[in-house]
Amino acid sequence: MPFAGIGKEPGTVACAGSAACAPLARVLDETIVVLALPAVVLLIWAVIAALVDNVVFPGPLEAIRGLMLDLGREAYRESILTTVRLLLLSWIISVAAGALIGFGLGLSAFWSRVFAAPMFACYCVPLVTLYPVFILFLGIGEQVRVVFAIAHALPPMALLVMGATAGIDRNLLRLADALTLPWHTKLTKIIIPALIPTLASGARIALGLTMIGLILAGMVSAASGLGHELVSNIANARVARITGQIMFIVILAVVPGLFLRWLERRVSRYR
Repeated sequence: MPFAGIGKEPGTVACAGSAACAPLARVLDETIVVLALPAVVLLIWAVIAALVDNVVFPGPLEAIRGLMLDLGREAYRESILTTVRLLLLSWIISVAAGALIGFGLGLSAFWSRVFAAPMFACYCVPLVTLYPVFILFLGIGEQVRVVFAIAHALPPMALLVMGATAGIDRNLLRLADALTLPWHTKLTKIIIPALIPTLASGARIALGLTMIGLILAGMVSAASGLGHELVSNIANARVARITGQIMFIVILAVVPGLFLRWLERRVSRYR
């Protein structure tokens, strides 16, 4: 119909289907929000640095130059690869083991009540105070850093999945039993779809906690990794490099976190 757009308000022809335009507008809004906060933070940082005008408070440009100096060293690039490798390993183990433990406990109301309080208590303990115990049993190496990072992320992951499993609609499970559905059908059609939003949320939270544990462990006992590099810069009072590395660590944690947040919002539609 060549004249379908005649007589309509300006702008309605380009966006004839509001349903088709809504996803694009939503993506644009989310992109603006994501980019606006870092821009405001950088602006405030630059203004404060210019007002202070002190070597102990470098601005964004000095921090970036310091980061570029670090990135020019082969040892620093090796530290980045080590941190990313250990982060992925710790995160995958935390998510998988936490999901399995939480699912197993959540299937039983009795065991959920038994383990809920101790797990909450363990999660509230500042694990950095127990790091010497980790070193005592595991020694100084990559294994103690991985286990320490897992210890930060596994309990909250298990608690989230345990609560979600215990909260599955029991009427659906009774209906499945009444229809004599096999266990794998109940698992794939009822249980897993109900847990997917919680798994996405737990994976996002576990990523940040794993990063915290890994950086802390690297700062205390490591010969490589971003935590070790950060301590080295602090010991040598390289303020610009310290600031640049902190900025790099934040980016390394935030970028995959934003992707997991987007994934979480996508799968939450099926809750």
